Amino acid sequence: MPQSRTLAETTPTTHAMSLLPKPITWSLALLLLLAACNLRLPTPPPATPEPSPPAPPTLAPTPDPAFAGRPYQDARAWFEGVCFNYWVEQTNRVFVIASPFEHIAFYNEVDESGLCRFPVERVPFDEFETRILLGAVNVGTGCWAYTDPLELVRDDAARTVTLRVRWGVYGECDYRLARPFWVSLPRPPEGYTVGFEFMPLLDESSGTPET
Repeated sequence: MPQSRTLAETTPTTHAMSLLPKPITWSLALLLLLAACNLRLPTPPPATPEPSPPAPPTLAPTPDPAFAGRPYQDARAWFEGVCFNYWVEQTNRVFVIASPFEHIAFYNEVDESGLCRFPVERVPFDEFETRILLGAVNVGTGCWAYTDPLELVRDDAARTVTLRVRWGVYGECDYRLARPFWVSLPRPPEGYTVGFEFMPLLDESSGTPET
């Protein structure tokens, strides 16, 4: 009958894939798998690195302009990180630092003393080829610690270099004071002794040294 004939004629078409030989079926599957493996995903563009923030500039200590034109220059800025508890123990001590190694040794001494709560800030001094550092601490009880450099004296006969300083503590206050005083000097010839000569303060009312 026509309906039965139609069904019989459509059967081969509907199941054509299942009637293919098995080797051909596996070959097609393998080709499709290989094609999928060879497909390349699009490569994303490389990420642009964010620029690093510029490093903060290193600020060298600025000496006091009041020393301009003098052979000795203010060097207190290289020792600002040293605490009061250390300085107040250095009465009658004169420091002479003539090399980077001695400068590091000074900082090590401060840290190892245990007198300061935090490690001292270490500021390099870059002029040791031509200059040295000379320091002392004005310690006393009063209202003000006074340090006024007067002149640098070189005595070739005695082989000495001496910085004369007006020095003292005055006032009736009950304050314990410790004022470090540091300068840089031209490097003296080999074998010269470097130090301070401390001059008494002048009484402002009479112009005579205080007693």
